[in-house]
Amino acid sequence: MAIKIYKPTSNGRRNSSVIDYKAVLTNTEPEKSLCVRIKKSGGRNHHGVTTVRFRG
Repeated sequence: MAIKIYKPTSNGRRNSSVIDYKAVLTNTEPEKSLCVRIKKSGGRNHHGVTTVRFRG
């Protein structure tokens, strides 16, 4: 991951740096086997009884 260091063109830019995400992000499709939906329980346990209020 590259770090982009800014030149001091103003007082706010002096000593500032950010992560350059262009080296990391791509336009390709994500790997299908790694994309798994996280099941939401809606505050219910394995019996189907509401155990956490105000969810779903």
